[in-house]
Amino acid sequence: MYTLPKVLTVHEIADIAAGADVRVSAAARAGIEQHYELANKIAERTPVYGRSTGVGANRESAARADSEAHGMNLLRSHAVDAGPALGADVTRAVLAVRLNQLLHPGSGIDPVLIDGLERMLAGNSLPELRQYGGIGTADLPALAGVALALAGERPTSGESFTPIGPIRADSALPFMSSSAPTLGGAALAVSRLEQLIDASLAAFGLSAFASSANPAAFSPQAAVAVAMPTASANAERLAGLLGDASWESARIQDPFAFRAFLPAISVLSCATTRLREAVETLVSRSRENPGFDLEREVAVHHGAFFESWLAHELDATGIALAQTAPLMLARLRFMNDDSFSGQPRFLAPHGGGASGTMVVEYLAASAMGEVHAAAAPASTHSAVLSCGVEEDATFAPTALGQLLRALDAYGVMLSAEILVAVRALRLSGKAAGRLSPGVAELFDVAQRLPAAFEDRDLRGDVEIAQQLIPEFARVLRGAQRETVGQGLG
Repeated sequence: MYTLPKVLTVHEIADIAAGADVRVSAAARAGIEQHYELANKIAERTPVYGRSTGVGANRESAARADSEAHGMNLLRSHAVDAGPALGADVTRAVLAVRLNQLLHPGSGIDPVLIDGLERMLAGNSLPELRQYGGIGTADLPALAGVALALAGERPTSGESFTPIGPIRADSALPFMSSSAPTLGGAALAVSRLEQLIDASLAAFGLSAFASSANPAAFSPQAAVAVAMPTASANAERLAGLLGDASWESARIQDPFAFRAFLPAISVLSCATTRLREAVETLVSRSRENPGFDLEREVAVHHGAFFESWLAHELDATGIALAQTAPLMLARLRFMNDDSFSGQPRFLAPHGGGASGTMVVEYLAASAMGEVHAAAAPASTHSAVLSCGVEEDATFAPTALGQLLRALDAYGVMLSAEILVAVRALRLSGKAAGRLSPGVAELFDVAQRLPAAFEDRDLRGDVEIAQQLIPEFARVLRGAQRETVGQGLG
């Protein structure tokens, strides 16, 4: 159970998305009710965008005198989304983010909308939200659709939801004035990406072990030279997984696939940290346009809805992910290359032209193409809309969509590395040696992968390897810097 408002973390948002309960603090709700009354008094004395005026190019036009009609017409006209429906988990994340934001005073919204959001989450009565409509200047179509569901004009997935009735002009635009759908999706992406990074460290440890790579390149000492904020932590976690003892290195200096891993993964983890910080900041404050400053008794018209920070961090994370992909593909290639690994070519010990894991490289290369295609920055685009009044856009939702595509493809690449590394270690006989506790636990987890080496259909193996990703991440997080016996060899 999470009591809102709070500084929501991406992991808490992921918990709520998965079904965790939320409740609204009684004190916070009372504060919003007081804020609503004071905001209405301010709006009686001064024009307020969207309350007493139209929106966009209609900002100079006086609104209809009927506040209920104006509010509902704003919502109906803006609820134009399309494309595939978002999953229930993403929708719950969206509702949680919007609820948390609205509980931070500033919007001047009617607290009855807060009550409705709380009941939607409690009953899992979810509106249908669709992918397209937002351009990174508040996710107006999706949130207008949520508001229509709150009002009873659109259905929800649960039968027990009681609508709040028509929404007046004092709350229609404030409710829409948020990027909660992009922020909720970004929170889930960060949570997933952190798991992929941890699993990538674990899979790399197995690849390095299988290839007798020189561990100096990813040691805590090397991390000092790498110099990025997360490099030392990444090196320490690898050391905790692999143990204090080391294997005999096959080379003084390895190819970039091994030697450049620590810089590349550290760029990715730095980018992920920055994205997490942006999301956790933006989901935990009032950002509606206009906002109300009760101390000065004014409405503050601003451009905070222009999601340039979020779009930039989403783009940067996608680019960092793309930088790691060629190194991962190269490790597969080297483990499959008999001249490098000393193992049978394509890890196919039976010979006779057996292809072994050759085509696993092709699978990884195919997925890498998607990772690279999705890395093209979305935030450098622009759009001119609403009779030229709104003359730019950040395309943060597009940047999120590209990152999600890249994460799907990266997960395929990671499953390929897990599959090939485990097979290489089984062939080498190293897996039968005395292992560090972390590596031994990875091998226990990897026992779900078939041990047969003959040419066969590997689709199922790849699917199993994908299922192992959360377990690999768990082992990496729990690994301690201790070894069994003399170490890894």
